[in-house]
Amino acid sequence: MSSRNFFIDNEDLQFHIRTMDWASLLPLVEAYENPEEAFKDPAQAGEFYAEMLTTIGQFAAEQIAPYTTELDTQHPTQEGEEILTAPRMKTILDGLAQLGAMGLILPRRLGGLNSPMVLNSALSELLARGDVSVMTAYGFYGGVGAVLSRYAIDEGHFERDEKGCITSMRFDDKLEKIAAGEEWGAMLLTEPNAGSDLALIGTKAVEQDDGTWLLNGQKIWITSGHGEHHIVLARSEEPGKLGGLKGLSLYYVPAHIEKDGKRVRNVEMGGLEEKMGQHSGVAATINLEDSVGHLIGQRGHGFRGMLLLMNNARILVGFESLGICESAYRQSKSYAEERVTMGQPIIRHAMIADYLDEMEITIIGLRALSFDAVYNEEMAHRLRMKLQVEQPEDATDKRNVEKEIQKYKWRARLATPLIKYFGSEEAVRIARMNMQILGGVGYMKEYGAEKLLRDALILPVYEGTSQIQSLMALKDNLQKVLRNPRKAISRFAALKLEAVSARDEMEKALARMRITKYSAMQTIFTRIVADKFGDVKEKPLLEWKSAFLKTWDPAVDFSFGLWHAERLTKILCYVSISESLVRLARKTVDTEDGPQRREYALRFMERFEAKA
Repeated sequence: MSSRNFFIDNEDLQFHIRTMDWASLLPLVEAYENPEEAFKDPAQAGEFYAEMLTTIGQFAAEQIAPYTTELDTQHPTQEGEEILTAPRMKTILDGLAQLGAMGLILPRRLGGLNSPMVLNSALSELLARGDVSVMTAYGFYGGVGAVLSRYAIDEGHFERDEKGCITSMRFDDKLEKIAAGEEWGAMLLTEPNAGSDLALIGTKAVEQDDGTWLLNGQKIWITSGHGEHHIVLARSEEPGKLGGLKGLSLYYVPAHIEKDGKRVRNVEMGGLEEKMGQHSGVAATINLEDSVGHLIGQRGHGFRGMLLLMNNARILVGFESLGICESAYRQSKSYAEERVTMGQPIIRHAMIADYLDEMEITIIGLRALSFDAVYNEEMAHRLRMKLQVEQPEDATDKRNVEKEIQKYKWRARLATPLIKYFGSEEAVRIARMNMQILGGVGYMKEYGAEKLLRDALILPVYEGTSQIQSLMALKDNLQKVLRNPRKAISRFAALKLEAVSARDEMEKALARMRITKYSAMQTIFTRIVADKFGDVKEKPLLEWKSAFLKTWDPAVDFSFGLWHAERLTKILCYVSISESLVRLARKTVDTEDGPQRREYALRFMERFEAKA
């Protein structure tokens, strides 16, 4: 029997919303809103957030999931210079707009609900479970709107009243239409010759006398590229003068402009792509031909500005992956409970039961790490916003806030590539396991298992491939060791002691997981040093740092590590998820949730320690 509400039937998701640290987050979320409208009580805010997810959970179960076949068979169409959203997709997006979902994370003064990004991420999982193409389309409403507002704050383009509330900012007229669900945006990165390597971007931007810019180039595979608001990465500097990523700037490029009293197209829709999955979603080619653009942020800082958008998108891919995994797992379990072979339901067969157990605990683990990441990312963003809007007069206070920002930012940075990697790869694997459990039924189109797999296959590719995420994870973790090798050695020794002396089995298991991580990193690091300096087995590790820093070149010196980047990343994923699950178990140890959270941590480590 199909669910009537995707939030109510998901106890683990409810747990994360119920136990989220709203007390720390809420004051930052509501800091610059009208105090008469803002939530002041974290418990009251948490209840509202749960109610919102309950509403969306019902909508996803009743208005999205039953129409996955239509969403798969109806494609967007192009009529002249415009691209039309597929009929069922349009109906769904209109319904979400009526519920206020498009303005969920946008300011109240513009018709939004001023909710946290954490809530938006949970909502995204619910939509992705209904149909991932809907979640993707949804993300380019409030997601793009929120990023535009962050750019405005970074630039200092905002006004405040005597109460300290923000009353206006750059892009307000755009955000108002986004919050109403009337318009949406897109990010324009990929080009025919520039995908993962954005330093190869060739789209050119030339400044005009009136302060606007003219952009020329082509962008391809642009998700929701038929929107009105384009955030474009383009080359503002001559390659000979300032090449690579340093020569890029970020621009706001509207799809239409006023010219000679008429509304005309500012960008040309070059056509629609036919994709393997997510058929209702738009992937468009966009031609920029003297398209009018407006600089965002500082000239030459385009890549830095785009990272803000990309990092948020990568975290959301984790929640997108959760939606697909949840849908695949529940289809598998429902089928296994009903399908009888050899005299019993196949859920009682050991191998099928083991498949389902692994699917369930993988989802629980991924969700724990995903919520950790989005919370840390949001705390870093909100504190940075506080620092920009109201600079502390006391230098010590300012330094303390800056330290807090760096703490949360670093945690989010370490977790983001792991979520993107693990979530994407596991979504494909779990969708594949679902097909296997369903057997011949899974191969038939009418049951939807093959659609889940087709829809999932893009996840390890877009928003930075799995391989790019692996390289990021490798470099960040090895450079962390390089910065303080003494601390790494001490930590390794302490973990070895803890693994044999700790009385609690959960703490012992976590120590063993961490030992595996440090051992792998030490192996790779030792080999890198050996390649760079010859045989260093006789030299103390603490002497490596000074030698490295003199001639260190990551592009060359990480060469051995690159061979093992994906292997190390898998270990980092297993360990980071274990740490998230153990933290939750510790946090709830004296509550009703405690026994179950401990069980989840032990189950995950029991299964994934061997894999590590």
